[in-house]
Amino acid sequence: MEIPLNLTHHCIETASKREYERMVRQCFKISDTDNERMPLEKKISALIYFLEKADFSDLRNQCNKIYSDKKDEKTADLIIPKNFKDMYVGIDKKTLYPIWKNK
Repeated sequence: MEIPLNLTHHCIETASKREYERMVRQCFKISDTDNERMPLEKKISALIYFLEKADFSDLRNQCNKIYSDKKDEKTADLIIPKNFKDMYVGIDKKTLYPIWKNK
């Protein structure tokens, strides 16, 4: 499972928050019996975990190094395996592993 993030105008934390908010709004529009709801709820759960536990200071620094020269569209993919602790960010064929907070 993966979640695309647009980093053109925002850092990875803000882009993740905006994607979370977009998905929650979308989830309210879908009926409980709709087949799209379950995968969407899983993505929302993954984003909650990511937003609560990832060290965004470190991720921002890593993203800035990759995108320092790039001015056009900046995108990333949040890759979500079954175990949320194993999720990572894919940017321009590079893999960024979040440092997880000890909360």
